[in-house]
Amino acid sequence: MIKTSKYFFLILTLMFFSCNKKANSNLDEANNDSIAKYLKLAGNDSLAFPLRDKYNQKAFSLIDLGRNDTVVRWYLCQAAINFSITKNKSQYYKISKLHFNKSKEAKDTLNLARYYRYRGGYFKNNTKQFDSMFYYYTKAEKFYKRTVDYEGLSRVYLFKGHAQFNIDDYLGAELSTNQAFNIIKKRKEDRFTYSVLNQLGNIAHNLRHYNHAIKFHEESLKLAKRLNLSARLYNMDFIKTSLNNIGNSYKEQKKYRKAIYYFEKALSDKKEINEDILTYAYLFTNIGYSKMQLKEYSQLPNLFEKAIKIYDSLDIKNECSLSYVYLSDYYFRIKDTSKAISYSEKALQIAKESKAPYYYLIALSHAGFVNKSKASKYIKEYHEKNDSIQFEQRKVRNQFYKIQLETDEITQEKEAAIKQKWVLSSTIAGILLIVILLFIIHRQRAKQKELQLLQLQQKGNEEIYHLMLNQQAKVEEARQIEKKRIALELHDGIMNKLASTRLNLFVLSKKNDPETINKCLTYIEDIHHIENEIRNVSHELNQELFTEKDSFKTLLKQFVAEQNSHLKTNYELQIDKNINWELISSEIKMHLYRIIQEAINNSNKHAKATKVIICITMDENQLCMSITDNGIGFDSQKTKEGIGLLNIQQRIHSLNGTLSIESKVKKGTVIYLKIPF
Repeated sequence: MIKTSKYFFLILTLMFFSCNKKANSNLDEANNDSIAKYLKLAGNDSLAFPLRDKYNQKAFSLIDLGRNDTVVRWYLCQAAINFSITKNKSQYYKISKLHFNKSKEAKDTLNLARYYRYRGGYFKNNTKQFDSMFYYYTKAEKFYKRTVDYEGLSRVYLFKGHAQFNIDDYLGAELSTNQAFNIIKKRKEDRFTYSVLNQLGNIAHNLRHYNHAIKFHEESLKLAKRLNLSARLYNMDFIKTSLNNIGNSYKEQKKYRKAIYYFEKALSDKKEINEDILTYAYLFTNIGYSKMQLKEYSQLPNLFEKAIKIYDSLDIKNECSLSYVYLSDYYFRIKDTSKAISYSEKALQIAKESKAPYYYLIALSHAGFVNKSKASKYIKEYHEKNDSIQFEQRKVRNQFYKIQLETDEITQEKEAAIKQKWVLSSTIAGILLIVILLFIIHRQRAKQKELQLLQLQQKGNEEIYHLMLNQQAKVEEARQIEKKRIALELHDGIMNKLASTRLNLFVLSKKNDPETINKCLTYIEDIHHIENEIRNVSHELNQELFTEKDSFKTLLKQFVAEQNSHLKTNYELQIDKNINWELISSEIKMHLYRIIQEAINNSNKHAKATKVIICITMDENQLCMSITDNGIGFDSQKTKEGIGLLNIQQRIHSLNGTLSIESKVKKGTVIYLKIPF
């Protein structure tokens, strides 16, 4: 009873832990589903930032920070990205640091690459600190190169090029963007492909390679049409952007008619004006500038005023200042100097507020040109500002080169370590290869020696067999002599005595008197002697008949009996009684004996059989033999033939016979052969 209670308690304990484990598993799955759901809501662009922050915080609260697996690191990465987008700086730094520490602790190269990439993205989207942006993208590049995430690496190259483009390092930007292009051109085209082509076009434009810029923008335009990259889906009209960029390149080449064609083509479809209103502001400005250069003032200053209105609504001061410069230029051309000066001052003010040095230089240059009274002041300020900008640009570029140099040094150290590791691995591999080759050579030599020994053994066996055949021939000759002796004895002894007795007893048919009968009784005694003599001869004949059984058949029986006495396998010999072995040549007998010997040898080595049947029969003028075992068999289609089977084939071939082997795995093996004689 106590023993039963123990078992019952054990079962209850196991059930409890099993149910508890299952419950925990279900809870983990539920948590993962909830986290994924809240992260998805936090990444929904259509929701307001406060609501997205709320969902993101909820997702973060459900993450099990006590764990450090791939799933947890992925959730932290996504949560950090969402807070970066909603510009929640404190939460972004908190979760980003958690993501970094866990990735570093786990030596997770891919998540470290993602951390540096999204850190660079934070500076790209929020602070416009291009040196920090470049630093983090360069670090991300180093880690991505250790992974197979070429998609992530291509994006790092693009954004690194974006940072270089913004500090006017166009050659560096071109190199980085081309590295991105070399990766993505091998895969399916998408929106990211458009971004790369568009950036390559912008870089070529700023390098004043306008024809190259046009080619890149034409490619991006075709791609936007193929992929239907509409403003309703992406908050940006890619087709209009490409048309505007193509027009810009023609504008810089002073091909204003062609430029206006592309600008107006972009304006012709006004279905999506609300989705990407900024592109329309660019188009209004560019059309107005091109028409002003052609002295076609019918739509001016309306185009500039429409552009300024859009820039004001979006608080884009740099482009707004440029539109005021063009507006001032327009009034200067039509001799309205007061308005020209007024708008030039307005352009200077807005450019200064925008903290965009390039636009401020344009506004200064134009103000000095329009307002002659302040020209010297503006020109002086222009040169001071230009020198200051150039110094800052050199400083930033030097910082970029320093970052790149540090990264290159790390990369070189890594490559040196990899090279050293490769040399060591190659040396070890070479030594291992030499050892393997030496082992193979040794094995081959051992096999050759074994083969030579087998050949010598076969040759010795054949010589022994020939000696046995010769011995059997001598025995046969002695038996024939003995037969002749017995025949002579029967003929000359017993037959003569019988004939004499028969004649002496024949008188009884003529005479029946007592004297004759008494005389004949002595001949009856002679018959008894003849009987004994016949009995002796009979015994001799019986012995002769036993030894007369074919010597080859006896040899086979002796061989099989010997095998049965030494091995666990049961060998059964079945020989057709109608076979006249005397008519079969010694060559056939010799090969047949060797084939049986080889087959039994193979069976002993490989078949693992418990029973083997050897059957020899006659079929018209052919001697047939089958050897059947119940062993493990083999796949005759896949297994290579060994030396034993090759020897059997050679023997059958020398006798002009045929051979077939049937075998299946676990179903035994049957060898059939036919020999003509």
